[in-house]
Amino acid sequence: MNRGYVYVLLCYLLIGISYPIAKDAMTQIPIWLFTCITFAIAFTLLMPFVHFGDKLALHRLGLRAWLAICTQALLGAVLYTVFLLYGFASATAIVASVFSSLAPAAVLTLASLVLKERLSARKVLAILLAIAGVLVLTLPASDDSGHTTLAGVVFLLLSTLSTAGAVVAAKKIDVDLPPATLAAGVCLAGTLFTLPMAVDQGLSFDWPQLGLSNGLVMLYYGALVWAVPYLLYFKGVPRIPASATGMAIAVIPIAASFFSILFYGERMHLSDALALILVTLSIIAAEARETRKAVQASPA
Repeated sequence: MNRGYVYVLLCYLLIGISYPIAKDAMTQIPIWLFTCITFAIAFTLLMPFVHFGDKLALHRLGLRAWLAICTQALLGAVLYTVFLLYGFASATAIVASVFSSLAPAAVLTLASLVLKERLSARKVLAILLAIAGVLVLTLPASDDSGHTTLAGVVFLLLSTLSTAGAVVAAKKIDVDLPPATLAAGVCLAGTLFTLPMAVDQGLSFDWPQLGLSNGLVMLYYGALVWAVPYLLYFKGVPRIPASATGMAIAVIPIAASFFSILFYGERMHLSDALALILVTLSIIAAEARETRKAVQASPA
């Protein structure tokens, strides 16, 4: 089996598992402070791989490389994470993971608007299925528990749009760097972008209330949500088709739902399950190749 598939699937699996953990952490640690600290932890863990493995110095990277890294960090890491964490305040981890899986449809929409790419009937169907999934998630559940508010929907949509923006921007600014260097650069830029807000929150935060469990959660997040997934992603994506990368996003809500229900006692409402199905169909429609093109490309 192509290792690229394994790397990307593991990346999204780790991200999916992190959703309920991050939601729980937000009840005790301010968002910007949490984000900055976990970025810094990830950067620290990645630097030995950059120094001894890639044998590169980050300060010697060119302007174009840093532009690509900072764009990826701002849109695909900082804004994605902050909007996601704010969305957790009024949405379950299951719902948040479904919103994250809207990324392929969001990329199609932004690519059409910004890059003027033509939308085929299949791509329009993918966008409509994604919209239907969002509308289903806004329906009231049979009880009030776990119901997603309008504010939660807005923050989660902004999180998804940030991810999509990073993908579209990457099409304009492409650089060739080793995976560990890219991952470390993104985490360093993420640390610097969030530092001013983190300092502001840190000045008024009651630090003594943090226990060992909080420290372990931040260490876990820095290592297994930032450092390792980014490393896996940048190692895997060049080895597999773009369509496979897009469809692998479906692992996020599956992993998040399983982990949330099994370990955190969350319930999956009928609307959550229906939205998950619609979004999965949207991913397939967005990323699957046209049948005719696939037949023409196959050897006789």
